[in-house]
Amino acid sequence: MPVFISYRHMDRAYAMNINSRLMQANIRTYLDVLDPESQTTDDITGVITRNISECTHLLAVVSEKTALSWWVPFEIGEATITNRRICSFKTGPTELPLYLDKWPKLTREKDIDFFIDAYRNEATLKRSMSLESITGSESMRSVNRTNADRFHIDRKARISRGA
Repeated sequence: MPVFISYRHMDRAYAMNINSRLMQANIRTYLDVLDPESQTTDDITGVITRNISECTHLLAVVSEKTALSWWVPFEIGEATITNRRICSFKTGPTELPLYLDKWPKLTREKDIDFFIDAYRNEATLKRSMSLESITGSESMRSVNRTNADRFHIDRKARISRGA
């Protein structure tokens, strides 16, 4: 169940910190290290799409700089289409786009711990997403969609409680 970490390269320090925390918790990650200047848009799109399809979660690092990025919203869109578990990590005081209200918004270091707990809890309760749920039957996709919704609702509730 790898986690795709989406970020604008200007926010790389935050993404690297989150990546380290997840890896310390024995959670596999995909951290994009593409150089957009050295590849075509088709190459980048293909790599992003393939890597999101191989991950079960997407954690988007967002800041005021993200508003200038086309790639982070694209990655969130790709994850949405396939019912990935999605969270954003807000790095500063900037207001986030309203469409991110659909998913949990992490803002503190402690919220990363909540994400790690939820990730582990899904596996324990056997609600974790299998990558086969993308190509499987409609009933399997429906169960995955329901479990993704539960993941998002539970994370939002825990973050708002702060415990």
